[in-house]
Amino acid sequence: MKIKILIILATVFVLSCQNTPKENTEQTETPINQEVLANAQKVEINIEGMTCTGCENTIQNKISEFEGVYSVKASYEQGIAILEIDSIKVDIQKIEEAINEVGYKATGHKKIYE
Repeated sequence: MKIKILIILATVFVLSCQNTPKENTEQTETPINQEVLANAQKVEINIEGMTCTGCENTIQNKISEFEGVYSVKASYEQGIAILEIDSIKVDIQKIEEAINEVGYKATGHKKIYE
């Protein structure tokens, strides 16, 4: 009985990943004005556990909720998310915690430029 349930759950997971619309994987952006450019920073976060475009969408939507995030693009193929942020308003540790809370594992980050 337990094996049947596990098989059903695995099938539902696989099908949900395969049926995710590709059109929602576009980069989410907020316009940046001159005042915030001084604090703008590009950051790459390493993320384990993404397997499909649905995972990318989940990560992008979660990160976009944070004030001071101007854009975010996740890639399950590369296992990363690239963020453009206001370095004054955004706490990268809190974003990493949020990623972990939705079922993925943020394994570190690096600044791409300041």
